[in-house]
Amino acid sequence: MLPVLKYHEITTRYFQKQSNVWHFFANHIHKEEQLKEFKTDLLKNTYKFDESTDSALYEKVGSAKEKLQLPIKTTIYQAQNADDMNASIVYINSEAHIVFSGKIIQLLTDEELLAIIGHELSHVKLYSELNGDIEIADRMITAIANHQGSTSAHYETARLFKLYTEIFCDRGAYIVTGNYAPIISSLVKISTGLQKVNADSYIKQAEEIFAADANTKTSGVSHPENFIRARAIWLWHTKGNQAESIISRMIEGNTNLDELDLFSQQRISLITEQLIILLLQPKWMQTAQTIALAKQYFGTFELDKSPSKAVLISQTENLYGNLQDYLAYVLYDFATTDKSLEDIPLGYCFFLADELKLEKPFANTVKKERKLTDKKINALKKQALVEFQKQQMQAA
Repeated sequence: MLPVLKYHEITTRYFQKQSNVWHFFANHIHKEEQLKEFKTDLLKNTYKFDESTDSALYEKVGSAKEKLQLPIKTTIYQAQNADDMNASIVYINSEAHIVFSGKIIQLLTDEELLAIIGHELSHVKLYSELNGDIEIADRMITAIANHQGSTSAHYETARLFKLYTEIFCDRGAYIVTGNYAPIISSLVKISTGLQKVNADSYIKQAEEIFAADANTKTSGVSHPENFIRARAIWLWHTKGNQAESIISRMIEGNTNLDELDLFSQQRISLITEQLIILLLQPKWMQTAQTIALAKQYFGTFELDKSPSKAVLISQTENLYGNLQDYLAYVLYDFATTDKSLEDIPLGYCFFLADELKLEKPFANTVKKERKLTDKKINALKKQALVEFQKQQMQAA
């Protein structure tokens, strides 16, 4: 009915392999230590809605729980002294606690309020999937990302995990309401304070953004921008599972070197290894200096693999921005590491760069490092290619 998103699953499976840390976060006592003071603080700083006097509100909760198949006790609160409109949920000891901030209840229609409740309860729905392991993964990656010694890849993984969580929960709201419109209109109302919002007009506005720049992606830290969430739920409404690749591009988009999550980092590492193996296929390139450089990149580097040039081309030509620049510098490293080979490796790297669709970034790298003009870089390329072709003929 509401399948787990791929990113949630691969992140959870990845961290499960780190068994010691995983067991620490999975420990029930540790979880209780993290959350034991929450309920007391909640009662001190909120107004608790009563099921008997606020029955209309709890009827919406009951309807949402039925649609999501969540037989859990749920309590609703209104935060005190909070002007910003927001809604949040905490799930403790099989009980859900939904907290409204600002004038959400007064501003939203019944259907919009149902959508918000459905969205918040979908957090619980998500965390109950994979035997509750997604909830453990969320706490684990959040804690690691917030640690001062964490890497940018851990931070990016946590960020994407939370972005995909919002997409999942919007789908939960759709299951509850059966309609995309209240999900979108409630989003816009909460962020703008407007009393009336046309969801279809906002979808058109979102489409205009992507028509102007097809590479638009979210830059939200923990929540995708409203226009991306609106377009994502609209695409899911109209295309179903066929929309997944489009939605992923909106969330992850074209990634630069400093925006890699753990999984993109692994992918780029594999591409780098394949590129280096390809570089060292000719026997004349397998010198002490080039082998030593390869082992600086990968300590366990071995040459007994046969990379597929066609696969590598399909991977490198689709890389974005400074990721191609990074690979160009890998090529330049190997082009210049063994001075005894003179310009032959440089010609070889010009040749490979052309085949791998990296000709422009590699030429720019050589130009920058050698401080050459465009005219001189073209002349150098021709000269180096001639030297490489001579070496090929000798090797043949």
